[in-house]
Amino acid sequence: MNFEYKCVAAPKELIIKKQSDMDKAVAGFANIINNEAVQGWEFYSMEQIATTVPVGCLAALFGKKEETTYSNMLIFRRMR
Repeated sequence: MNFEYKCVAAPKELIIKKQSDMDKAVAGFANIINNEAVQGWEFYSMEQIATTVPVGCLAALFGKKEETTYSNMLIFRRMR
């Protein structure tokens, strides 16, 4: 089988303080997946990627070296 793949950034920050917040977060992921499915993409996996960015000159003076942030990517695939 020959597939093509597509990466879509997942919602970046989820703040869950109550059940309705969790419901909205889950619905957000479902909306992304369903919107891609309409275009023929099948949800394949979710992967976490790390991005490391060097800090500016002033931060380096105070001993801070770099900042790493983590993001989730939704991976979709479809037949070519």
